[in-house]
Amino acid sequence: MYDATLWIVGSQWSAAAPQALDIEPGRAVPADTLVKNAIAEMRDLKVGDESKLRVWQAEMRRVIPNVQQGDQIVIFCSDTNRTLAYVNDSSTGEIDDPSFCPAVMSVWLHPQTKHQAMRKSLLGQ
Repeated sequence: MYDATLWIVGSQWSAAAPQALDIEPGRAVPADTLVKNAIAEMRDLKVGDESKLRVWQAEMRRVIPNVQQGDQIVIFCSDTNRTLAYVNDSSTGEIDDPSFCPAVMSVWLHPQTKHQAMRKSLLGQ
C-alpha cells in the first residue's frame, strides 16, 4: 500500500532520538482513513488511553491531508518533543505533545505492530 523509509540519528534506531518516517502511498487515501487506521493501531497497541487517543485524533486530523499516489508524507520527531508533519515538502503543522510522536511511530515500529514486515524493513532486520 505504501513505501516507507525511516531516517535516524546514529547507527541504530532509538525512540528517544530525533527521527523521521517518510511514507509514500501507492494509491490515493483520504485523510480520515489514515487517521482512523493510525488511531485504531495505537488503541490495539495500548499506547494511549481513550482521552489521549481523542486528542491525538483531533491533532492528526488537523495536520494530515488527503494524499494521492506518489505523495510524500514525512513525520518528524524533533529533539524539542514536537512532531512536525510535511506533505510534499510543505509543512502541514506540528503537534506539541511529547507523547504523540512515540505513539504514532509505534504504528510501524512497536514490537507488536501488525505491520511486522514493514517494521523489520524499517529497522533493517
